Formats: sequence, structure tokens, C-alpha cells
Amino acid sequence: MGKIDDALRKLQKQGAATRKTGNGKGKPTNRRLPESVIPIARKKKVEIDGVKHHLDEEELIHKGLLAPLDQAIPVADEFRRIKRPLIDNALKQGEDHVDHMNLIMVASPLPGAGKTFCSVNLAASISLERELNVLLVDADVAKPHISDAFGLTDRPGLIDILEDETMSIEEVLVRTDLNDIQVLPAGRKHSQSTELLASERMEEVMHELATRYADRLIVLDSPPLMVTSEAQALATQVGQIALVVECGKTTSQEIQEALELLDTDKAINMILNKSLYSQTSGYYGGGYGYGTYGFNEEQ
Repeated sequence: MGKIDDALRKLQKQGAATRKTGNGKGKPTNRRLPESVIPIARKKKVEIDGVKHHLDEEELIHKGLLAPLDQAIPVADEFRRIKRPLIDNALKQGEDHVDHMNLIMVASPLPGAGKTFCSVNLAASISLERELNVLLVDADVAKPHISDAFGLTDRPGLIDILEDETMSIEEVLVRTDLNDIQVLPAGRKHSQSTELLASERMEEVMHELATRYADRLIVLDSPPLMVTSEAQALATQVGQIALVVECGKTTSQEIQEALELLDTDKAINMILNKSLYSQTSGYYGGGYGYGTYGFNEEQ
């Protein structure tokens, strides 16, 4: 437990240091979270054909998937830091390279830690990279919060392409106007979703997502690890795992139990969420202090 406690204390210390270096004024910005951090000069990415699915950012703020406008810039800055080791791992080459490092699963030990908020904002931040694209996958098939908030519950998605092998990934991808992020919805609910996520077809789909586009990172919003068996099945398919823990609530024991469900060969990072609470915000993330460190229990 000592290593976990030390890691949490380190995250808390770094989160506090990061907040001290911010502007500290809390003034509202007249731009949304993604727009507020778009670089002035940026290499043009390959355009994706198709009509963009409109996302109402005010509604996403209300549903807790984007930060309120007065916190957009500090939250964006935090996710800049969070994404960097994940991107570095994804682009790493050499003997220590692990397959599918561009598949990043965002999970939490238990519900309520803010993993979906982190998934959406991580994807939004990665999409601002000059030479990278991002795909956001709603893999929380039991409670598809992303599909619901994005208005995609009636669209075919991950479960559908797992059950119907004649259906291609391209048929179900949705391009949004949130930084051109593409989304793979959860699809329809299925009584055998765990078996589908652990199937050979899932391996094929994940391999195609990981290898088809060299410049694409895939962020998968996972179910909580200790609540459903789907998360454990999903964890076997990815190269990286970002474990979201809730400051002041997630216990060391819960973190330990969650880690025991994961392959220790995976690249595991922890995101300390809700480390600074808002008195007025009701959004899902619930706070503005975020931090991440490369974390592996063997280290």
C-alpha cells in the first residue's frame, strides 16, 4: 500500500503546484474548452469526409462532460499535462514497445470518480495535437454516458459491429464538431456484452483501430473496474490504462484491488480527479485539479 499512498501524495502535491502556477483569477473565458487551447499555427490534418454531428457544448457542460467556461483554460492546461506521457508512450518505439499503446483505456475503480469527464477532455486535448487524430470510443456499454450526452443512443456502435461481422467500423463512426473528434458509440445494449468484449471479433476490431491509422490515438471510456466484468475484458485489448481516482474518496485498498484486476505489463497511469472542488459547479468532473504520473505497481 505504501507505493500507492506515495503516488497519491505525489499527485496531490503536483496538482497543488500546478494550480499555483495558473493565473489564479478564475475569470471567465469567451471560448469553450477545446477552442481556448487551439494553437495559432497548426499543420493541417487529413480531413475526414462526412457531415459533422453537432454537439451542444452548453448541454455538455450541463451534463458534466465539459468544464464551465470560467474553468475552461485551467482544465485545458491540466489535460495538456495528463496527455503528454500517454502520447509519448503511444509513439514509443524499440524493444520495450508494447502492442496497441495507442489504445488508451480510461477507467476507475468505482463509479463517480469522473472517468467519463476525463475521457472526453483527454480526447479533446489530444485532438489539438498538430500531427495526431483521436477517436473516442464509448466502451461503457452498460451505462453509455458519452453516447447519451452526445445524442447517439439510437446509432449503431461497438456492440453492433462485434455481433455483426459484416458491419465495418467506418459504418458506425460519427464525426463531431467538437474539434473534429470522431466517436464510436456504444451501440445497442446486449445481454452478452461481456462475452462480446472478450471475443476474437473484439481483438480484430481493436487491432484494426490500433493499426489502420498511424496518426490516430483511441481513447476508450471504460466501465468501472470493480463493478462490471466488461472492464476487465476490455483491459486485455489495450496498451495503456489511465486509472481515474477520486481525491479524498477512492481508498488505497480500492486502488490496490483495481490494479490486481489489470495486467502489470500494461502502461498504467493514475489521474487524481476532484482535487479542488467547486462551490457552484455541478458538472461530472466536479473539480479542477488534475495530475498524472506514470504509475506501475512494480516501480
